[in-house]
Order: sequence, then C-alpha cells, then structure tokens
Amino acid sequence: MRIFSVINQKGGCGKTTTAINLAAAFARSGCRTLLVDLDPQSHCAAGLGIPEERLDLDVSDALRAPLDAELKRERYIWHVGRNLDLLPARMKLAGIEASGGGLADQPDKEKRLRSVLARLTRDDHRELPEDPDDDGFLPGSFYDVCVIDCPPSIGLLSYNAIAAGREVLIPVETSFFSLKGAAKQVQTARSIARRIGMRIHPRLMATMHDPSQPLARDLLDDLRDRFGSGMIPVVIRYDHALKEAASFGQAIDEYAPDSMGAEDYRSLCEWLIEHASIERPEPCDHVDSIAPVEPDVTLANPSLRVQVAAANMGMSEGGGDTPLSRAQELALRARTMQMSEPRGGGTALASAPVASKVEPKAAPEPLRRSMMPHKPVAVELKDDRVVDPQAEKVRGMQVTRVRHLFGVRASSTGALFVQPGSVGQVVEIAGDFNSWDPSRSRMRYNEALGVHELHVKLPKGEYSYKLVVDGQWVLDPYNGDLVDNGMGGHNCRFVLG
Repeated sequence: MRIFSVINQKGGCGKTTTAINLAAAFARSGCRTLLVDLDPQSHCAAGLGIPEERLDLDVSDALRAPLDAELKRERYIWHVGRNLDLLPARMKLAGIEASGGGLADQPDKEKRLRSVLARLTRDDHRELPEDPDDDGFLPGSFYDVCVIDCPPSIGLLSYNAIAAGREVLIPVETSFFSLKGAAKQVQTARSIARRIGMRIHPRLMATMHDPSQPLARDLLDDLRDRFGSGMIPVVIRYDHALKEAASFGQAIDEYAPDSMGAEDYRSLCEWLIEHASIERPEPCDHVDSIAPVEPDVTLANPSLRVQVAAANMGMSEGGGDTPLSRAQELALRARTMQMSEPRGGGTALASAPVASKVEPKAAPEPLRRSMMPHKPVAVELKDDRVVDPQAEKVRGMQVTRVRHLFGVRASSTGALFVQPGSVGQVVEIAGDFNSWDPSRSRMRYNEALGVHELHVKLPKGEYSYKLVVDGQWVLDPYNGDLVDNGMGGHNCRFVLG
C-alpha cells in the first residue's frame, strides 16, 4: 500500500479538499483506497456525507489502543463507496497530543499510525513482514493506496503521518503568502522526517489556481522555477463546484464529473499512479473495498444524506443533531435538484442511491498525456538528488528570454501570439482575421520554453481579437490596447504595418 500524506500548516490551501477528491479519484481509477482523517476538525467525514454521531470508533481510539490489541476493522472503517473506505476522526483527536492525552506517553509514539494501519488493513491472505518496507510501502495490505489528511499544525499527529509513508504532498495556493511559505513547508516536512530517521519524497502541488489572473500565473511560474522537478506539473484550478460538492457530502467526481475540478484531480491521480510506482489492479482482479459487517453502519437512506447536507449548509438547528421536518427535507430536496440540474451530470443528493449500492462502473481508461494541464516530469525530488546549477540557470534564462514577448508582436509576415504555459490547458485565438472562430487558431504549447505560441500570417492593417482559454473568452492580459466591441465590452487591438 502506497501512503500519501497531505500536509500544510497554512489554512485555506485546499488540503482536505485534495485529500478527499484525490482519494476518490484513486478509487475511481480502480485502486482500493483508504482515506485517513488525522485532522481533529473531522472534515473528511462531513465532506463525504457521513454523520459524526453515527461513528462507533475513530482514529484516536485506534492510536490509543495497545500495540498488541486487535483492531476490528468493521468498527473503525467506514465504507464510503466502491473502492473507497474512510478511517474517520472526531474532535476528541485534538487532545491526543497533550500530556496524558493517550499518545505522548506511548512507546514509539511517532510510529503508532503505521502500526494501526498495518493491523486495520492487513490482508489475511498475505504474510505481513515485521520490518517496514524501505521503499515507503506498507506491505501485506488489502489496499493499494492510502491518503492521509494531516492536521494544520506540526505535532505528534504530523510525525505519525510522515512516519507512515514517504510520499508527502504539499498543496500550495497560487498566492503571495503561499509562495513565501512553500519552501518552509518542504523544509519542515524534511526536518520531521530526519528526526524520526526517514527520508521522504516531498512534492508541491498548485491548488485553487485562477489562470485568468496575471498575478496567479506569475506566481505559478515562480513556483516552477524555484522548485523544478519537486513541483507536480498538474495544476488544480479554482472551481466553485469543489465547495458545492463538499457541502453535499460528495466527492467532486460524483457531484460534477464534467467540472474542471474533477478533471484536474483525475489528472493528478493518473500522474501519481505513473510517478509514484502505484500498481493498479487489473480489471479481472478487481475486488471491492472492505465493507463493514454491520449493514446499519453505512448511510441507510437518502433522507439521512439530506440531513448531512443540511448540517453542512447550516440549515439544521442544533448543529445537525435535530432531524429535519418533512417540509425542510422537501425544500432541501428541491434545492439540491435545482443546483444539480444545470451541471449536466450531477445528481441531486436527496434522490441519489447509496454509494455502496450503486452498480459497479467500468474503470475508466487512464488519461492521455495531452489532457494534463502541463508536461509531467519524470525526475522526483529526493533528499539526495543532484541538482545541476548550470541547468537550472539555463531554464531560468529561457523563461526570462521570452517573457517580453507575452501578448502579440508584429513579425515580418504577420503577428506572433505568445502566452505563458500556466494560463491554461487549451488556448485559442478568436479575431476578425479568422471570422471569430477560435478553433481555426489554436495556440501550440512549446515544451522547451513553457509557453503557448502561434504565428498568424496577416497583411498590414488593424485587427481585433480575444483569447479563448479552456473555453472561456477573456482579454489578453499582456495587451492593454482595447477597443469597444459594440456590445458593451471590449476586444484587444493590434496594428501591423
């Protein structure tokens, strides 16, 4: 079982959103996946529509249990859906790190979580070695992948998460303060690993990225220049559907499978499967995740899922403990259907069948490389990596060399359009020179320079245009010459000759 720890002390960076939706993407791809909530705020349960009051035991109970105690998986693990299980948390996890809280005084206090996972996920048909796997795997496990949502602080829980596996994902919002703290996040993760005698593979990933904002694009370029191969090339773009999905207790791939957020997390999943040595089971060997023995443990009916969504939206009184009235339930059902219908694929939460009872769907084919927002790199960032200063310098010089060309420039035979690679996945140009048909002028991605570029042969004259980035019509942020388009808006203008 390959273990990924999603960690960042800064709030609002999409840490829990990444943990939930990445785990769901792994499950959809065919990997038997366990999501572990190590955050006392217990948002993973809420984000997957699981009512906290129905939890029997949680991860804090497992961490406090003696090392030789048997952990019954049906009491700890919640079956969310096909290939996806959850080891939840509750607020009482917050006190476990304090003196007398049940963890600080235990032997091997930094490695208790790995012991818990070994006992809870052990496949009885496999022999479990006593020594940890040197490559960061947890051998003998029923699962293929484990994703851990770490707390937004550095303490024993974070130590346990890093000690459980070597893969560390650090979500970084493309904002100024996140950029300033990115290097500290990597340094902190490595310091924790050194203290417990481990070597980790830290990877930064850009989240909540708005490609329409010039500052966000520049910050993303700076992150890539600074961290090189330590930066995951897949970018998670800002999508309000991600927040909507969490409020309805669903992963984005279930709530809005055609949204940008769902596409980005599927791309991230496929990239990690390829670069983190994850062996995806063959379709013929597919086995569903561990289901609890007691049938009443799962979400029993749609009405309960409606109440969970209502609690997440703040529509129920008493913090969600008071059941909804029939009128409230019907109102919420109508609201969910109204919000889901425009998405063309999202299903109303109230009328959705229980995830564990849905007919199995065929595992999707791996995403083609062209669907990923950016070119992946095969070199992993490791503690002992050798960095060629001259190569890093040349790469920075290449970016600087073309930065002044961003926008549109006259050439000897027409116009040259150049946009940074971080602006989006598909960039097209619509103008009066191509009958405002963007499909006729799609920009090509230059892998060597990391930019989108297109040369258009045009005679001398004055022209108007707009960019079409991932289907959205926008002004060129590198061309301030605007003209009225006659419909209350503006187009960009350039003159040849």
